Amino acid sequence: MARLFEGKKVGVVGLGVNNRRLAEFLSSQDVKFEVIENWKDANELVGRLDGFDLIFRTPGLPYLSVAIQQAKGCGAEISSQTKLFFELCKAKIIGVTGTKGKGTTSSLITKILEAGGYKVWLGGNIGRDPFEFLEQISPSDIVVLELSSFQLQDLAQSPHIAVVLAITPDHLNHHKDFEEYIRAKSQILAHQTNEDFAILHPDLPDWFKKLGKGKKIFFDSNQFADVPRKLLGLHNLQNIVAASEVAKLLNVNADIIRKTVAEFEALPHRLKVLKHINGITYVDDTFSTSIESTLAALDAIVGNLVLIVGGSDKGLDFTRLGEHIKNSKKIQGIVVIGDVTELIVKSLQGFNGRILTGAKNISEILAQAQNMSSSGDTILFSPATASFGIFKNEMDRGEQFVGFVNKL
Repeated sequence: MARLFEGKKVGVVGLGVNNRRLAEFLSSQDVKFEVIENWKDANELVGRLDGFDLIFRTPGLPYLSVAIQQAKGCGAEISSQTKLFFELCKAKIIGVTGTKGKGTTSSLITKILEAGGYKVWLGGNIGRDPFEFLEQISPSDIVVLELSSFQLQDLAQSPHIAVVLAITPDHLNHHKDFEEYIRAKSQILAHQTNEDFAILHPDLPDWFKKLGKGKKIFFDSNQFADVPRKLLGLHNLQNIVAASEVAKLLNVNADIIRKTVAEFEALPHRLKVLKHINGITYVDDTFSTSIESTLAALDAIVGNLVLIVGGSDKGLDFTRLGEHIKNSKKIQGIVVIGDVTELIVKSLQGFNGRILTGAKNISEILAQAQNMSSSGDTILFSPATASFGIFKNEMDRGEQFVGFVNKL
């Protein structure tokens, strides 16, 4: 392993969650490297990456940033934790991407394949860091990876089975525009051979569908419309079908697929029913960081509801969300939070329900929502944005909400 890096000056940019495991792995293999830390944005790295032969970028550092492209122009090879894992992994990889549903689909694929007798390793945001189990993998195993646009953008190798869910505008504070975002996602199938497979959402652009040499399978959510399930919403039905197509490719029995689907419960913070208290249902969808996922959550809820929405500004246009809310007869009130409050309130002009703002903590947020709720209603926390000031991150946002509701 160390010989692969012999004679090269290796740099690891950042020691966040992803690169920390990578650094530990490189150290265990006696690879000498330098860690580049103490930077707040990509511009601060300009000039600091000069002189390296190989650079492992953190997913949070855009591949197209000036610093990375300047280093590449000077002859540096640009890699990442994900790229190195693909190069070293002995087993076949199933990669899952899309704007939302990656975690649910990856987890369901894992559960179905395990029920079908496979040894499966789940990696990504929803699973373990892949370098935790790299050296334990056997060639007959299956690896399921949840892959973001950040990880895919400079990938030079595609998974054996690529699963692409719906792609809608997101992370526009990281990518230049939607075109760049979707092209980053496209790397998941661009390098496939004729021995590989791509399971694709039917609404992807035509140019996207033509990439790579893998066999294309377009999933149809009507296939599982009559199957008993605990997952709410049409979007989850699409996730179920995508996972089932993977299982069929790997010859898992249809009865095993259906049984696993019927028993599979919503993951934490993903449209999960928490409690019914005094006639009010509390639903946790706090991992929603896109307009599309919140729209899907709104459609999945039956009956009247109060929506908690908002967070940090990542360049999203809330017009479509506002129109959907104004045209809905079941949304009784909105609690708007975070840096995007003004933008969301503006998109809601003409809304007939109540709008409350200004909550400074989870207690005040819930109090405002409860103030607008009555027996039979649902309080849905589906932010449609990334977390902001009062929450450390999306996980903390969800944990605060769940913790408060559990104390009611």
